[in-house]
Amino acid sequence: MSPRRFGFALLAALAAGIGIGRLLPRDDAGTAATVAATPAAAATPGPVRVPQAPSFATAPVAARGSEDLDRAIRRAAQDPAHLRELLREYAFAADLDRRGALLAVLQGVANDEVLQAGRRLAGDADPAVRDQGYALLRAFPLDRAEARAAIADGLQRETDPALLAQLLGGLEPAVLADEDAAPLLERAVALTGHTDPAVRAGAVLQSARWNRSGDSAALLERALLDPAADVRAAAVAGIEASGARTPRLRDALLDLAGDARITTEQRRAALFALQRFALDRADYALYRQAEAGIAAAEAERDAAAMPH
Repeated sequence: MSPRRFGFALLAALAAGIGIGRLLPRDDAGTAATVAATPAAAATPGPVRVPQAPSFATAPVAARGSEDLDRAIRRAAQDPAHLRELLREYAFAADLDRRGALLAVLQGVANDEVLQAGRRLAGDADPAVRDQGYALLRAFPLDRAEARAAIADGLQRETDPALLAQLLGGLEPAVLADEDAAPLLERAVALTGHTDPAVRAGAVLQSARWNRSGDSAALLERALLDPAADVRAAAVAGIEASGARTPRLRDALLDLAGDARITTEQRRAALFALQRFALDRADYALYRQAEAGIAAAEAERDAAAMPH
């Protein structure tokens, strides 16, 4: 199992709570019961799997929880009938904790049968069911043709804005042939004109990240003028990701950095992006003016927050 797939599985299990014990063979029931009875085990990842130090009090139980997940994944991977049973239960599970535990195991298995189940669920008429399908599909790398085709299809056919934003958010750039990446890029670019700001923001950022031809400047210039702050923030991040550098982008960033109507965080992001642009003396003067304005706004905010 790849680290990426295991990461998906472990995070889903921790978010859902411990339901893994019910997925284990009967002789593992005692261990599962111990984990389920200890809330810290559901919230604390195993120290080997996640690069963070668990507390001394919870480390042994957390490690046991990771071992239970490993065993549940191995059982499902080795027993096709049991895997089919888990897939059927996942499709109809109403309890969120139970569904999360099932998802953790299925994402850990991530074989052809899980992929096909994800594609079927992603094509359902019910948005909640499609969400379950997309969750399964996220376990697969985009260099796998069937998974990539399913995501591209979802980006084209999905009508629910929240699900579209989730799909775009999970569209991590991968090393692919240009011909294989093209459908994903085309879908993302098309969604930059969506009516929902969250969808537009995700589409702008991913369009910039996936475009390796270096011609995303025009798209980013439009996005920097978007009325939605999230879309403008995505454009600033897209400039960093793409390396796009044009006079229009520079001027738009200077305008954002000096705009006292937006948050200081957004202004600072624009200021940071400007550090990679060539600035003449006039531009540099505007840069320093914006920098001073941001510092003054932050000082005023901090003073207002202090108790009197």
